[in-house]
Amino acid sequence: MQVKNELIDKLFKNFMEKPTIELLKHYLEEEIVFPSSILRSTKYAGESKEKRIQKSLFKQLIDKYEKENVTTEYAVGGHWKMAIDVDMFNGTYGIELKVAEQLIKSATNVERLLGQIIYYNKRRYHGNMIVLVVGKATEYNSAIKELVEFIEELGGHFIYKAI
Repeated sequence: MQVKNELIDKLFKNFMEKPTIELLKHYLEEEIVFPSSILRSTKYAGESKEKRIQKSLFKQLIDKYEKENVTTEYAVGGHWKMAIDVDMFNGTYGIELKVAEQLIKSATNVERLLGQIIYYNKRRYHGNMIVLVVGKATEYNSAIKELVEFIEELGGHFIYKAI
């Protein structure tokens, strides 16, 4: 009986802590902090900037929402075995991470991101997907602003974190 009560308490706690998309966006915008060194290639040899950001974000999200509610490289289903960078609450919310300089320098990366938004929203998130772009304040330029329009038209949410 004790185990059953503990399980019920845990399920209730998880249910009560599940944020709305707006609360999650607010948390990401206001509370998530990345060290300024995270974008410097020389400090982290052999690990991509996006992977470093993903690890840092994952740690911060599990501190807030608990490990069982946050997953990295979550398979969205379908034939191509695509995975979103961060999933929350077992397919409820998805977060795709990008580095601003990689979007600014490459139309291919922008095309890939737009395809990911379409696919992930269709397969799993249905408007509950956030694109989190991390970069220098000066990289939030007209190209990124244009991209925001497309992301929102495709049903995604956009957050820019300047470091």
